[in-house]
Amino acid sequence: MSLSPDDYREGAPTRLEEANQLYGSEKWVSTIYLAGRAVEALFRCLLLGQGKSLEVGHDLRSLLKRMGEVLPDTPGTFNIEDAVNQIAAVWKNDLRFCGEARMARILKQAGRTRRIGSMSVKGDPLKANARVVLEACERIVARGEPICRRFKTG
Repeated sequence: MSLSPDDYREGAPTRLEEANQLYGSEKWVSTIYLAGRAVEALFRCLLLGQGKSLEVGHDLRSLLKRMGEVLPDTPGTFNIEDAVNQIAAVWKNDLRFCGEARMARILKQAGRTRRIGSMSVKGDPLKANARVVLEACERIVARGEPICRRFKTG
């Protein structure tokens, strides 16, 4: 049985809640993974709600591009593409299989051990990246969830 837009819409805040719990338990990799899954769920809801297929896989940038302009920016305060790029720089669907050593290599490869965008990393880079990703995911889900409600199917 296929998932409906409602299923994906319901999953997005649930995954964020779990990601916040993991952040509080200092499970940085799992925080990043579940927060990214929340955005993926939201994007899938928006795609299905527009009658589009889900053939793009787990690439958040591709999902955003496929959605089109359904999730608008707020000029001067919120740019959806920038937020997705912050997440996609470190989020991969296969993080569910990774530990902190692999995640540390991903962060080093992405150049996010000392800086995340214009922000200097103070302390643990894993923790700092988990916070940035979680906050970006929260903003995206908060922006998109009301739009997803328009696609209610059951």
